[in-house]
Amino acid sequence: MLPVSAGPAGSRSLGRKTGSSASLRRISRRFGGPLGVGLVLLLLIAATALLLHTALSDHEDPGLHVVEADGSGVSGGAARTQLLEQPGEQQHLFEDGAGVKGGQQGGGSKHGVDAALAGDADGAKAGGADEQQQDGAEEAEQTDHPARTGQEQQGQQQQQEQQQEQQQKGGTGKPSKFAQALQKQREEASQQAGASRKARQPLPTSFPAQPEPTVVELSPEEVARRREAIRQAMVHAWGGYEKYAWGYDELCPLTQKGKNDFGGLGATIIDSLDTLHMMGLHKEYDRAAEWVRTQMPLDSDFDASVFETIIRVVGGMLSAHDLTGDPVMLKRAQEVADRLLPAYNTPTGIPLNILNLKTLAAKNPTWNQKASTLAEFGTHQLEFWRLSQRTGNATYAQLAEATIQHLNKIAPNQGLMPLFISPRSGNFTARRVSLGALGDSYYEYLLKMWVIKGKSDDMYRTMWEQAMDEMIDKLVFVSKDNLTYIAEFERYGLKHKYDHLVCFVPGMLALGAHSGAVTGAKAERYVKVAGDLTHTCWQMYHRMPSGLSAEYVTFAAGGMRPGAAYNLLRPEALEAMWYMWRLTHDWRYRTWGWEVFQAFERHCKAEAGYAGLKDVRLAEPIKDDTMQSFFLAETLKYLWLLFSDDEAFNMDEWVLNTEAHPLRVSQPPQQQAAPDVAAAEAARKKWWWPPGPGQGQGQGDAAAAVQQQRR
Repeated sequence: MLPVSAGPAGSRSLGRKTGSSASLRRISRRFGGPLGVGLVLLLLIAATALLLHTALSDHEDPGLHVVEADGSGVSGGAARTQLLEQPGEQQHLFEDGAGVKGGQQGGGSKHGVDAALAGDADGAKAGGADEQQQDGAEEAEQTDHPARTGQEQQGQQQQQEQQQEQQQKGGTGKPSKFAQALQKQREEASQQAGASRKARQPLPTSFPAQPEPTVVELSPEEVARRREAIRQAMVHAWGGYEKYAWGYDELCPLTQKGKNDFGGLGATIIDSLDTLHMMGLHKEYDRAAEWVRTQMPLDSDFDASVFETIIRVVGGMLSAHDLTGDPVMLKRAQEVADRLLPAYNTPTGIPLNILNLKTLAAKNPTWNQKASTLAEFGTHQLEFWRLSQRTGNATYAQLAEATIQHLNKIAPNQGLMPLFISPRSGNFTARRVSLGALGDSYYEYLLKMWVIKGKSDDMYRTMWEQAMDEMIDKLVFVSKDNLTYIAEFERYGLKHKYDHLVCFVPGMLALGAHSGAVTGAKAERYVKVAGDLTHTCWQMYHRMPSGLSAEYVTFAAGGMRPGAAYNLLRPEALEAMWYMWRLTHDWRYRTWGWEVFQAFERHCKAEAGYAGLKDVRLAEPIKDDTMQSFFLAETLKYLWLLFSDDEAFNMDEWVLNTEAHPLRVSQPPQQQAAPDVAAAEAARKKWWWPPGPGQGQGQGDAAAAVQQQRR
């Protein structure tokens, strides 16, 4: 539980004051009289000036953000102190649980978790993701050399190369291999120079409020036109993937090739199934479904994120089964889930985060002292409960739900939970609290488990309500320019940082009010906060020169500034707009959503699909080379739903998992109404085993056990 007031970190002194008369006498004796003292003082003055210059430079860096253990940030000398300070004139959103103060109506991987949790080797690779994504920003800030000087140098270099080329030509006059290589190098250098010039656009140093667009009610014909434009974006994205990356996890739209980041399970194919079906792209769906039936591999020698595999692959195929009734989709979902079950083979039943799909050896990464993370083990329940209900095998639900029962046992009446827990002891290992990366979807699934179980299991609803009350009372703030945001809590105090990932929260609050998880004055309070947070999420787009949001923003100095300035085509802001549209039918949400879609079309569309951006602070941003599978699973789906009639998706009959895969709401069998810790323990003893000599945790005779289970 968070303390009521976490004090600001405060300013840090650059150094202690020294120089008493006794000290001067000692210096004088040591360095040979007054001349030595003077030299020492000059050195001290120079060093102090250098420190001040460095500190001021760090303070003025528009891209300043914090380095965290999860690798999310770029260091800066004063960054930690600045980011953890309480903003000077900001007010907490609710004082003593009372009304709103200063409010203005207006959340690599899906959750930013995969980079940190993909194992030692992958974690190291992903740990540099921010640096890679910041290349555009770094180039943009390197404006010391005039363009003219660069052109002169390039001209001299080309002249020298031409002379070398003439010397290398044979008697036939045809260019030699050496000359051809030089020509290729020149072409590549020219392309890089063009990208560099594009990156050297001047960066803004502030991001003030911009005039808001006029909100008008659209005609049904215009709504239909916009919906079709979004559908055609899905056709374009899918077509690029199908042409250049079929069977791979994701498309590289610039180099027009595929890559595997999720074990070669065809993540984009499975993530896209329900979107294709809902949009009426039935031929495309049929080709995707046939690949799942006949070609999807199960035993890649790959350390997969258990969390990502469940929400994307298992969830995607369960959704396809619920939408179409295809029994093969259910069978394949169960086959993948069976391979993930050894991750639960721990003393507490808290699952490990990573599992090799071939050896079935499970582990946790070392960067967080081999702890399991809240969003990892707290985001299996929806899919595993649905799988148990569809297959009649209660084990999946029992294992997944027992982890929530464990949290409720060790932290009763506590709303917000720390991010890390030991799977061996079952105790929390750190105090950090966040509704962004590593924590987000745990809270989402508390509410959605209550919904999908027919609102019959009040443990989930109570835990969710306690968490939301504590979040609003202790983490929701309003900035100087009236932007409402959710801060984070860590061991040093509050961090005024707002992830794009956290933009899922207003949608979750809206769903809580719609579903009746809260009622009356509390529901009104939740909806007010949801509207204000959605406005901030839209401002994260609207204030950027590119019209697209940074990965996160900070409010350390009172105003909003981008931290990590890249954009990964994330869906959370559009998710919030859709939920708020369904709850209020306020046309501002369709206006904002269309503005975001136009920015995607303007800056992210490539010949072979859509790509993320390296720096949204640029008016002409540079693309990266990845089309995230969640762009098709979530981003385009939420946009399409935003411009669809309410009948296109019945919120009372369906619930979306955290990857936006719809699962049908229904009553569970009586024996599955609540987590059963005893049954979960019995299942572990029956289905799993201690590791044998020389074997890793959870490995043992795993393959044989899974095969035996299928019989």
